[in-house]
Amino acid sequence: MKSKTIFTRLLTGFMAAALIVAVPAKAVRADSFKVVTVGGDLNAQQKADMLKYFGVDEKTANIVTVNIDEEKKYLADSVSNDKIGTKSISCSYIEPTSSGGLNVSVNNVTWVDSNMIKNALITAGITNANVKVSAPFKVSGTAALTGILKGFENSSKGAKIDEDKKKTANQELTTTAALGDMIGKDQASKVINDIKAQVVKDKPKDEAAIKEIVQSELKKYDLKLSSEDVDKITALMNKINGLNLNFSDIKDQIGQVSNQLKDVLTSPEAKGFFSKLIEAIKSIFAKIFG
Repeated sequence: MKSKTIFTRLLTGFMAAALIVAVPAKAVRADSFKVVTVGGDLNAQQKADMLKYFGVDEKTANIVTVNIDEEKKYLADSVSNDKIGTKSISCSYIEPTSSGGLNVSVNNVTWVDSNMIKNALITAGITNANVKVSAPFKVSGTAALTGILKGFENSSKGAKIDEDKKKTANQELTTTAALGDMIGKDQASKVINDIKAQVVKDKPKDEAAIKEIVQSELKKYDLKLSSEDVDKITALMNKINGLNLNFSDIKDQIGQVSNQLKDVLTSPEAKGFFSKLIEAIKSIFAKIFG
């Protein structure tokens, strides 16, 4: 009787094992941690071209659509409607990583650049990822961050990003881009990055103290901005200060961006460009007043 019971148990075990082997496992995509966000107003061909550009397809990445209403939700308070547009076009590729910092590249984007996006991502709490931004034709790129953050939330990390961080990061992106129109993209990214680092590190007690930091950093760069522009940067930094970011968590990424920009701004090419620019300005004034 005992042997019969043992035999029955063994037979049941073998049958269960056979069923596990026989039932096909759910397909797991090796690259499922990659996400591509596509503008909701792209046609089928444009979408296919974007997937090809990012080197993925619907089998190797999670494809997420971003619409214009989502973009306006985060941009309406910080940028004019002509910059936002009426259609959702920008696309992005997001691959979260566990180390290596932020690697960002842009294509067909005219108003924002990779360093501006990096800085905004750091504010949003993303410190390690490979990111590509593109569009089927030239766009301002203001909506890129909305897509990236949505893509990150739909990636393997799957963590919901705080709404205040999203809005503040988008405001940082557009504020830096506007400053870039006045002093150059790289210089603007460096200035905003340095001010942010000081604010996050010092955690000033009020907006007046934040404004002192802003003015002090601008003075280092010998930048004389209008009181309105100073107030805009101060308002942005006040929001960043309210996020209670931990400096130790982001100092490496902030330092990485700062060092890269420093190398760019002090390169022989950059110096040559600024020298030519100064000479061109002198020549114009000489013709007018000479």
